[in-house]
Amino acid sequence: MGTRSVTVALGLSLLFAGAAGYCYTRSDALQVQGQWLMERGTAQAEEYATRLNATAADAQLKTFAERRAVLERAHRWHRGMMLGVLAAVLSAVCAYMLFLLKRLDDQLVDAMGELRPSSPPEPVSSERAPALVSSAQR
Repeated sequence: MGTRSVTVALGLSLLFAGAAGYCYTRSDALQVQGQWLMERGTAQAEEYATRLNATAADAQLKTFAERRAVLERAHRWHRGMMLGVLAAVLSAVCAYMLFLLKRLDDQLVDAMGELRPSSPPEPVSSERAPALVSSAQR
């Protein structure tokens, strides 16, 4: 539980943050594409309203189905982004906890080093201190 574990946890945090950033760019691009498809569908709806042509209505329905598929993919990328952010935060918290545990371990090692006597221990006398004697209770 040394600096290697802290380094690995920080590396994982950066990796997850990068993955979340990539998912964000993919989701944003798909959101823009979905917005464009919505504009296209609206234009097709206006064309249908003016001409009352069934091919315009079919094109509009096809555009809305395509938009739905694009937005579903965008939603999946958004979920990936949220999971990446969550994993990045959790691994950063783990790195901080490992760092604190390493500091605590170092402090305990220092404290144990100070408790060890530098001179040989003095011999203990053979005389024992009187033990506590129980008295009769009333």
